[in-house]
Amino acid sequence: MMYFVREALSSFKKNIVQSVAAITTVALCLVVIGLILLIMYMGREIIQGIENKVEIEVFFDNQETVQPAGRVTGRMDKIQEVENTVRAWPEVDKVSYVSKEQALRKFKKDFQYNPEVIQNIEGNPLPDSLRISLKNPRKVGAVAERVKTTPYVKDLAGDLDKNVQYGKDTVKKLFAVTRWISIAAAGFAALLIFVSLVLITNTIRLAIFARRKEIGIMRLVGASNWFIRWPFILEGMLEGMIGAGVSILILVVIWRTVFTNLASGEVLAFLSFPVDQTIFIKLTLLLAVGGATIGSLGSFIALRRFLKV
Repeated sequence: MMYFVREALSSFKKNIVQSVAAITTVALCLVVIGLILLIMYMGREIIQGIENKVEIEVFFDNQETVQPAGRVTGRMDKIQEVENTVRAWPEVDKVSYVSKEQALRKFKKDFQYNPEVIQNIEGNPLPDSLRISLKNPRKVGAVAERVKTTPYVKDLAGDLDKNVQYGKDTVKKLFAVTRWISIAAAGFAALLIFVSLVLITNTIRLAIFARRKEIGIMRLVGASNWFIRWPFILEGMLEGMIGAGVSILILVVIWRTVFTNLASGEVLAFLSFPVDQTIFIKLTLLLAVGGATIGSLGSFIALRRFLKV
């Protein structure tokens, strides 16, 4: 094996121009792939952040509730019973009770720059409510229907279609859009990886073509196909790893100057723009392995033409 390593290093030095061309191609392709993966990750986090804002709101409009036979008779006792029941469901992440006083304070805060709206309010017309957050926002429709059948909800809320809300039409459109964005991004990334592999393979093929006489001589003296392949595969792996190292350095600069500034700025603050250092560490490992794999695989594919019997 050491013989193949020495041959790979020797060939790398002797054919430095072709090696630099291959390294440059690998580096540029991996930079683009790395950027796409970073954007996809952050886009996914932003989409999840938006989806996680989806909540079910249950408004308790009825002030005069029927008092059925049973242990729970008081209005607040019924609300507490509903809250405890819903909180126990496995799909539910959090349940928050919002009193009508809290709702009014929030309303006044939201419309503090529109005093005419607040002035037109007499008393407190806002109802008590429950806000229900889910572990999986995509189950919001099914959970909302289940809430409607929960004991005491009909008694407390009255009109269920009006007072058990989650923005059905808006949520449906949101999930459809985010689904297509995810599919399109994954498809684009796969296409880019394929194009990069083709481009890198062609670059390595040109380098091998320039050394076709050397390959021919090795075959004439009886060298096996794998004996010929190994130095080229190791050389391709080396070029891929160096290219990956260059791409990682470029991405570090982009990460620190672009993505970090975006995350700390006010433009994307409302989207909870994420900056997770661990994801960048994972990306660097992925690019290092990917560079070595693409380089060696590119050499293997490129050599097939010259090793056909």
